Amino acid sequence: MLEHRKMDTATKDGDSQAEARPKQRRRFGWYLIVLSALMMIGIAALAVIFRDDWSDFKEYGYVGAFVVSFMAGATVIVYVPGVPLVFALGCLLPYPFLVGIAAGLGEAAGEFTGYLAGRGSGSFLQNQKPGIGQRLYSRAEGWMKTHPYLTLFLASAVFNPFFDLIGATAGATRIAPWRFYVIVAAGKIVKGTYVAYFGMLGLDYILGWFNYEPL
Repeated sequence: MLEHRKMDTATKDGDSQAEARPKQRRRFGWYLIVLSALMMIGIAALAVIFRDDWSDFKEYGYVGAFVVSFMAGATVIVYVPGVPLVFALGCLLPYPFLVGIAAGLGEAAGEFTGYLAGRGSGSFLQNQKPGIGQRLYSRAEGWMKTHPYLTLFLASAVFNPFFDLIGATAGATRIAPWRFYVIVAAGKIVKGTYVAYFGMLGLDYILGWFNYEPL
């Protein structure tokens, strides 16, 4: 009789723990979503505050490329001129490839806002009603499950207005944060480097075409 009572108690404890786990995961997911939203809003606020001083960031060189690219990757609420600044710094600074590295590392760090949002809302994204959003997510999820690292790298290495969806999908499919950062940084460095070299090769010509003095 005593053994049966112990078994019943253990079964009830196991059931209560099993019921608590989904609630804990949902609560943790909401924390991540709120954290992501606060980061995005905070960075957007900074972008608005310094919107008249973007040209001054070129004085900070490679650090300026990192900071502005971080802000550009972290928020979609306010436009941050990350690419134009990297383009200009490629002409102004002696080593465009260092501009590309700094910009890539910064932008990849900023993309964690989308990753965290996806990590927290994975079940919602997977169970949303059929529609365009569901189709886009299903397509991105399929790519992420079959070729996750190639998808992240290629999506990072080009001008991609849908990268936030890719980043959120990476979070929802539980790609490790350090893997996400390393792969996205590699792609963003490629993008930042060719933008910087385009700036080195073409900015003076473009300014001259518009009858402006070179920077």
